[in-house]
Amino acid sequence: MQFIWVFALLIPLSGCERPKGFTLKKVLSQYENDPRWEVLSPSSYEQDQLNEIFSRPFSYLESGNHCYAFVSENDQFVLKFFKQKHMRTQSFIDYFPMPAKILFYPTKKCMRRKKEREKSFNSYKIAYEHLKKETGIFYLHLNKTDHLNQMVTLIDQHGDKMIVDIDDMEFLIQRKAEVGYKHLDRLFSEGKQEEALESIVSLISIISHRIEKGFFDKDLQFFKNFGFIGNQAIEIDIGELRPNPVIKNTHAMREELSEISKQLISWVESHHPEYKSEVEGVIEDMLNQIRG
Repeated sequence: MQFIWVFALLIPLSGCERPKGFTLKKVLSQYENDPRWEVLSPSSYEQDQLNEIFSRPFSYLESGNHCYAFVSENDQFVLKFFKQKHMRTQSFIDYFPMPAKILFYPTKKCMRRKKEREKSFNSYKIAYEHLKKETGIFYLHLNKTDHLNQMVTLIDQHGDKMIVDIDDMEFLIQRKAEVGYKHLDRLFSEGKQEEALESIVSLISIISHRIEKGFFDKDLQFFKNFGFIGNQAIEIDIGELRPNPVIKNTHAMREELSEISKQLISWVESHHPEYKSEVEGVIEDMLNQIRG
């Protein structure tokens, strides 16, 4: 008899469809604060900047692998909330009595999600503490706090408004960048060859600087993970950064730069073949400088 009510709960739940796209429920969590995810509180100057940023609404921008992104009204910042479904270890099963919990608790899934959460949060913290310039990250908030004291207006993909207490959310703020291939495509299409080549030099430079600082990217994809503010490159997808135990690892640097170079040349060959030789020359010059 102990399990009758358990199955009674499971049956209606199994017929429910999860709403598609962003919902507030998908980014909320009930985790206790973890000292591993603590970052320095903002200075008074940074707090003033945050107050200004949060004083205006954010509109839904897109859904990524790890986050839902909202863009600020002035189009300068992106507010990213983490998709909890990829890292949630909490479950309605937590409220079941012990016999049912043992029977139904998805231990392997929870352990996998716990590891995913730890890897992602470690990556965001690396970006915030060591790679602000290279990633454009402005602020990181992985534990709940009580010092921001801001209610933030979000406008979802349907145009509906919601107000959230940002102290209760896990999020990051990043400077808004134009996605890498769109930026280069625009410059080449407008005949701005020098600016496009300058952008490529910047892209290779930030990757080499990151590696020199002792970090590598497990998901090195030019097409979606890099962007440009002006002609300055940044890494916009920062969920796969990992420490490299060997600082300025020559082999790691050679591998990453070789991979991004192949992606760049292949893209130029497909979309703007008239500039292929110039791009190859700039990349070769950069690689020679780095090797030297």
